[in-house]
Amino acid sequence: MIKRIFIISLSILFYSTLLQSQTTSTAAESRKANLKELLDYRFKGGYYSFEGLFWRTVEYPEVAKKNCVVGILIIRFTVDCEGKIVDLRVTNPLRWGIEAEIQKFINATEGNWNTCEDDKYTKFEVPIQFTINDTETNSTDGMIVYQTELTGYNCKGDSYFKEKLDKALEKGQKKKSLKLLQELIKRDPYNNDHYEIRKSLLDVNKK
Repeated sequence: MIKRIFIISLSILFYSTLLQSQTTSTAAESRKANLKELLDYRFKGGYYSFEGLFWRTVEYPEVAKKNCVVGILIIRFTVDCEGKIVDLRVTNPLRWGIEAEIQKFINATEGNWNTCEDDKYTKFEVPIQFTINDTETNSTDGMIVYQTELTGYNCKGDSYFKEKLDKALEKGQKKKSLKLLQELIKRDPYNNDHYEIRKSLLDVNKK
């Protein structure tokens, strides 16, 4: 049964990626364009002031660097029309001190929000990518990309984990497959193919 899932999953992962690569790119560009427009309206000084505050506030934690923590976290938050931040959630957390840096950044934005008259301008979704050296990874979806240089470290690229996943699926190693999928999702959270494979594996476990 797992081998059958493996064949189906590979078809989804590779063929749909080839057929829909242009659509995926367009979706990422659209997300970023919409977010920039929203920040230009709501944040004092616009998107580039928002980004500038990020660079003045956030540090890539040393412990995260030394453990090759690479990926895209997504921060979702609401700023009401009075300019108050009323909610903050981190989707796809990277851990190792990175979320604390993001919290520090969001706290620093307080007092820098323009008022509005319509609630449709209150919800934000910001994908922030952390990556090290020239690690081969998704370079499409991050709105802000924090790339750091670390001498003596060579972090493994996405293709390494994809190859390991293929072998684990072929051998029916469900736990190992799920762990590898977790790493791939951390690096590429907008890739629906990874979620489909994970769902297939979890569905097998329920039967």
